[in-house]
Amino acid sequence: MLFLFKMQPISLIQLVFQIEETYTKKIIFLFLGLAVPGISSYKKITEEYYTVPNQTILTSLSANSWTTSDLGLTYSASINFVANDVYQNKTDGILVYISFGNGVYEPMPQTYDGIAYSYTARRDRVVLEIQSSDAKVKITPPGPLNVKIVLIPSKE
Repeated sequence: MLFLFKMQPISLIQLVFQIEETYTKKIIFLFLGLAVPGISSYKKITEEYYTVPNQTILTSLSANSWTTSDLGLTYSASINFVANDVYQNKTDGILVYISFGNGVYEPMPQTYDGIAYSYTARRDRVVLEIQSSDAKVKITPPGPLNVKIVLIPSKE
């Protein structure tokens, strides 16, 4: 017995498009199948930060605060922190500014009038250092200076 099906004629181009549509659909469903579990299992992690405000110390140095140990090539002056000033040399930051009496605080390190100003920070004090910018000329220590020290706490 012969069965004849009624079929509509189909062109080769239509056949190729049907195959591509099927293949494309399979790929889309494959990507969706992998992406949906990955996206839905995403959990946003937030951390809460508490910012400790900076601490500013305003002080002044008199003209006789400066000492030398190399016959006037370099001078240093030490500013000690008081008990309630908290500074951890390992993690915290520190900024130092100086004013020559005009109310304008300039950041250190810097060179001003041929004198290089710098500082080193220790756990309990800041040591200001000055020397000639060419490091071979004797200098005279500056007059009185106003100093602003900003302690910047940081979390490890």
